[in-house]
Amino acid sequence: MAPSTRRGVVTSGAIGADGQSAGPVAPGNLTTAAGSGLPLPRSELLQAGKSIVRSMRRVTPGADHNGQVGDADQLTGDAARIGALASILAPATGLVSLAAAGTATDDRPPEEVVDRLRLNFGQLGYMQGVLDENLCQVDGLLGGLDGLPESAVAGDPPEVAADPAVLSGNGLRAARSAWAARADLDFDALIRAQEEMNDLDDRRRNLDHQVDAVSELLARLDDAGTTPVPRYLADTLLYGLGWHLAGDPPRMSSALRDSRTQARASAKPVARATQVSAVGQPSPASAPAQPKGTPFAEWAAANKIEGGRLAILQALAGLQRWCGFYDALTGTLQRRLVELRVRADTASVARRALSAELQRRTLGAGEK
Repeated sequence: MAPSTRRGVVTSGAIGADGQSAGPVAPGNLTTAAGSGLPLPRSELLQAGKSIVRSMRRVTPGADHNGQVGDADQLTGDAARIGALASILAPATGLVSLAAAGTATDDRPPEEVVDRLRLNFGQLGYMQGVLDENLCQVDGLLGGLDGLPESAVAGDPPEVAADPAVLSGNGLRAARSAWAARADLDFDALIRAQEEMNDLDDRRRNLDHQVDAVSELLARLDDAGTTPVPRYLADTLLYGLGWHLAGDPPRMSSALRDSRTQARASAKPVARATQVSAVGQPSPASAPAQPKGTPFAEWAAANKIEGGRLAILQALAGLQRWCGFYDALTGTLQRRLVELRVRADTASVARRALSAELQRRTLGAGEK
């Protein structure tokens, strides 16, 4: 099965140095061909995550171009680490050029580095989600989410002889039973893993709808904040902002696990491309007709949200964080599905060969 090539959609509008719209930004080209199982040790994954968080803070209101959350050396070091990670994930992303930040051949001023980070804010959130999944995988926090059964698996059945005819009667029946149990186990695991993949695909598709809706709001927002925010979009903004501020990677796996548990308990699995979004929020694509909503400025004041367009951009980054997490987890599941398919096919071949020999002996005995 080919690796996932979902694209990490960035925002349709970016934030300039003055906090105002800096015009449209082309969709990002982040893919997840290497998004799961990154070839980096845990310490480097952690450092890359910290670099992303610090860099995102540097574009908040009031931060100067050198970054108030660290000195110029730290700024360029973080940028270089982000650029190196971007080059692993997708050579076409707008952050790859930062890989040379701080080197003898790179003489760009700090304000240019900050502007590049600001204009690719959504991609930073996406990369953060990819790192979250990789860290959860390294720390063993994806059990039950990555296609592996949560309970202990059966032991390996006996090796099948090149010629089953050499087996004794009891040995033949025991081997056939063991391989039959193994085939059932592997096919059950394959079915569960495919169900998890379907669930993940639905959640990811609904996230795309949410990102599109919030990006559209960002593009339409006027300086006075009179642009209406419908209820479903307000919930999505709060959800995205919450995950932009959440810094603990294990929360991602825990939230997904809790969401799936709740869906199973209520006997209402995630509907195919319709009802449920990232972790249970309604999808704009399927939401019922809504009133025009509350003016953005009024809604932001009621929820103690500052930053105007920047707040929307941060909400987008939070949504993109989940996009990155889901895409990386999809890569993990795709590899698991291939492994499970090979195991199930191997068990089936062994089972058929042993059954055929058992049938041959039974028919041969009847002819005597």
